[in-house]
Amino acid sequence: MRDVTPSEVDRVMQALPPEARAALKCMSQMQERPVEDVLRDEIERYIAGKLPAIDIDFAMEQIKATAHQAGYLIGRLRRFAREHTESE
Repeated sequence: MRDVTPSEVDRVMQALPPEARAALKCMSQMQERPVEDVLRDEIERYIAGKLPAIDIDFAMEQIKATAHQAGYLIGRLRRFAREHTESE
């Protein structure tokens, strides 16, 4: 991740309502961290709350099943082609 410039932080802070700026500054002082770090963490939490959870195990099982089915079909096609060429 690249470093955030002070002008970028100022631009984001200016876009926030005054109450949000005050809350960020308060949280920054309580956590003894820079405001941009607190803001970054809050944005990450906000985005994480909006994204649906992805079931990786289910996705992998589906890929495995599809690959197995494709392998079976390719094998059947090869067998068919081999039997067809032998009969001629």
